[in-house]
Amino acid sequence: MQGKRMPFVALAVLLLATLACGGFQVRVTPTPAPPPAAEAEAARPANTPAAPAAADDPAGAAVPSDGLATPTDTPTVAPVIAGMAPGASARVTASGGVNVRAEPSTKAQQLGRFNVNTNLTLLEGPRQADNYTWWRADNGAGLVGWVASGPENDPWLVPAVAAATAAPAPTVETPGAPKPVNRDIKVGDRVQVTTEQGQVLTVRNDVGTSATPIARVLRGTLFTVKGGPVKQDNFTWWELEGDKLNGWAAEGDGTTRWLTPVE
Repeated sequence: MQGKRMPFVALAVLLLATLACGGFQVRVTPTPAPPPAAEAEAARPANTPAAPAAADDPAGAAVPSDGLATPTDTPTVAPVIAGMAPGASARVTASGGVNVRAEPSTKAQQLGRFNVNTNLTLLEGPRQADNYTWWRADNGAGLVGWVASGPENDPWLVPAVAAATAAPAPTVETPGAPKPVNRDIKVGDRVQVTTEQGQVLTVRNDVGTSATPIARVLRGTLFTVKGGPVKQDNFTWWELEGDKLNGWAAEGDGTTRWLTPVE
């Protein structure tokens, strides 16, 4: 009986020794954690595009969500004045003259200046650029270049009258037609523009040479005097009312009378 127990005892002792040494211990090997970037990529759905890299150009940041550029308002170019065409004559009416440039652009080289009341021959045009209408003009004294005709409410170029050498048209007097009279102007008078041949009268929105010009009217235009006189900037100003125009104009410069009563 004792002989049968010995193998069993030996087996038990061997099993206890093995367990004591950890021979049968289950060891779990940890899985390395993915880096944060990989986790973020895995958390994003597969059909979601990655955010684009931020641009460092401020001009490229303000793009509308629909990808279309926001439209901007473009100033309206003044229409071409009747009587202005290649081969026609024009006169400078801007008080400070107009710049003459090599090309029809405000950025082009400046070649010189045409002074106020300079008579020009139009050679080319009209061209539209930089919100102006441009004409290539010749002053007959060696200066040729492009000039802007100015805004619609204050043109810098206007058609010139026929050359002085042309035979004047015969004057036909209409019975009962008003005639200029040499007397002082008063409110209620009917007055006529009596500038020199080829010159225009500036009508402004208020008294004074710094007031905004609203029109330039030709010799012979008739108005009714509604107010004045007002002394300003060494001129006498009258408030005028016309068929389609109301404003203020100076009576004259002390040498030439620009407004004259008619009866």
